Amino acid sequence: MNKLLAVGLLCWCMPAFSQSILTEKKVNLSFSGFVKNDFIFDTRRNAEAVDGLYTLWPMKPQYDANGKDINAQPSARMFSISTRFGTRFSGLEIGQVQVGAYVEIDFTGNDAANSIRFRHAYTTFNWPKTQLLFGRTWHPTFVEKVFPGVMALNTGVPFQVFNRSPQVRITHHLSPHFDVIAAALYQINYINFGPDGALARYQRDALIPNLHLQLQYFNENWVAGAGFDWKTIQPRSFTTGAGGKIYATSEKLPTIAALAYLKYTRGKFELKAKSMFGQNVSESLLPGGYAVASVDPVTGHETYTPTNHLYNFVNLLYGDTWKVGVLAGYMKNFGTSENPTATFYARGADVDVCYRLSPQLTWKYKHLLISWEPEITTATYGQIDLTDRGKVKNAEAVTNFRSLFTVFYLF
Repeated sequence: MNKLLAVGLLCWCMPAFSQSILTEKKVNLSFSGFVKNDFIFDTRRNAEAVDGLYTLWPMKPQYDANGKDINAQPSARMFSISTRFGTRFSGLEIGQVQVGAYVEIDFTGNDAANSIRFRHAYTTFNWPKTQLLFGRTWHPTFVEKVFPGVMALNTGVPFQVFNRSPQVRITHHLSPHFDVIAAALYQINYINFGPDGALARYQRDALIPNLHLQLQYFNENWVAGAGFDWKTIQPRSFTTGAGGKIYATSEKLPTIAALAYLKYTRGKFELKAKSMFGQNVSESLLPGGYAVASVDPVTGHETYTPTNHLYNFVNLLYGDTWKVGVLAGYMKNFGTSENPTATFYARGADVDVCYRLSPQLTWKYKHLLISWEPEITTATYGQIDLTDRGKVKNAEAVTNFRSLFTVFYLF
């Protein structure tokens, strides 16, 4: 009986106790997000995720007995699962440090399921010239100030990074117009390929976080910057050799990425452009990965070689209530750093180039936004030359035309 009375008293006191905490710390809450509905028509099947709401590039032709391409199948569908809710917490101060937090969810957790997914969940500590961020948010290579202003959920992939990861990030204001950004990240949902499929374990076993350094200039009209990214993974912890014997291994694959970007805004006009060279950046939903370079026939020990890709986009926007725009993207596969074997752990290893032209027309009235965005994407598929550093030869083009109609209610 005494325990029941204690629990009852605790439950009765909790609302008052919670109210006291919020009042004393002056925690403020603000909500944001949108309700989003999409209608999509495609002329052929695509490499995609989330039931086709997130598209990458058209799939390689697959011919039947009569020579008909069975991937040249048009489709139409409607979605509402990218509807999004965000909550920002602010008002807590510890001396000169302002502490805040942000949580954002949507409903695109799994294909064919309206499951809730965390997009962002982080805490920030702000000093007069420095911010420390701890939690899950955009990878620094995404560059939040310079990404394509498109309605498509893919946000410009495969020409632009798409990756949200747990991280510790420091942004220091060198001057009123210069920032230096440094971050250490680990993978969780956006992950590399490997011998056992796509897993976060490959980076976790390598111990070392993904390290990033970036310099950024900005003023009223311009944003410009450059960054360098370094990552290492360990695909295997053991190999199987002759006679089925098992041997421990710690062979790792270090890789780099380098990027440069700019943005110009004046009145109703906006120009964005970005270029990135990347090795094994498949965790950012980009084409690429790595291949096995050599195998010891006795121990099964493997060495690895990364793919090398160049990703580029230019995005122009003009308008206010009525807005027009266009995205142009280009991706090039330069093959691997060494001659590979036939074993690849990669996305789109046989895609040589991919390019897209996507115009846009939007109308906005207060909280309502309606958009039509056609998207023409071409990918060229060929044969991987194992004797010439994995370059794709004799590539042939295949094209998808997508028509995307979107209705937003913003709040």
